[in-house]
Amino acid sequence: RERGHTMRTRRSQSLLALLLVLAPQQCLGKKKQAVEDGEGGAERMRAEISTDGTVEPAQSADMASEEQKAKAGLAAELSDTLTDVMAVLLHGSDTSKDGAIEQLIDAAVSSGESGTEQARLFRSAVVAGGALPALIACLGEPEPRRQYLAATAMHALALDDPTTNADNFHQLEICQQGAVPPLVKLLDSEDERVQQAATGALSSLAENPTCQTMIAGEGAITPLMAMASYGSDMQKLGALGALDVLTVNNAGVQQQLRQEGATDLLQGIASMGSPLLREEAASFGSRLADSSNTPLSAAAQVRAARDTRVRYDGVRQRAFRMMQGWQGGQGGGGPAEG
Repeated sequence: RERGHTMRTRRSQSLLALLLVLAPQQCLGKKKQAVEDGEGGAERMRAEISTDGTVEPAQSADMASEEQKAKAGLAAELSDTLTDVMAVLLHGSDTSKDGAIEQLIDAAVSSGESGTEQARLFRSAVVAGGALPALIACLGEPEPRRQYLAATAMHALALDDPTTNADNFHQLEICQQGAVPPLVKLLDSEDERVQQAATGALSSLAENPTCQTMIAGEGAITPLMAMASYGSDMQKLGALGALDVLTVNNAGVQQQLRQEGATDLLQGIASMGSPLLREEAASFGSRLADSSNTPLSAAAQVRAARDTRVRYDGVRQRAFRMMQGWQGGQGGGGPAEG
């Protein structure tokens, strides 16, 4: 057992060493590529895994030079963070795990700031270092906060950089190491934030064809249908997004949804649901009613599933902006200006 832990640690350290080498090289790359792969990817990643829709504002152009210098030291910071997190997850007390998982989430997002390659290397180090079993175990613990954090970590680790359509092995690793059953179980949680975190993680994992089959086979359809029927608007949106991703290139899931009444449900939401839900529900219903879809290759399925997830996330962000504007207008200080 100790030997296995040592080997995992060495693999993790080797990957982090490579990350340290690549960091300065990427910082000397073209500014345009850094902006496209870095700022956009990290900002979108942070926005997607956030349950309240908040995201730090993008840095202005006059801060670009300082940001590039900061990126050169980011890899070292990520290395230190991962070392600390791994130690706590593997050997720390229960109360210290929440903080460690939060650190891991922040590091996963921050790795996107230095480009796609570093995001992947960081996740490879997490997998090779043996953090997944500890995180998966946290999904099954009774504390809702720890469940929420662990599900959010799974979401962040599975995402990689949403600015790229390239697939990665991290989604499959997460599923094969046992994350699917506890995530599906969390769909029945009484805590709405836990439900939303689990839904987001499953939506991202379902981009992988093997994971998609595992998630559907674990029984995710029924609780997602219940959430889409009786949840809040944000719960409905998340559930519809997860169900939509699960149907991509999967005739079995499509048939199951028809049998469980999804067509009528989607028609009802499209005609009487909130404005932000109607368009997606109508589009989803049309695709579900069409049984003549041409089978996709594995690569095309991944791209289609990712495009579906990102589209729903865009709707989710618009919903949050609308709610924030409404709350500002209803605040004690009077209506929001402008």
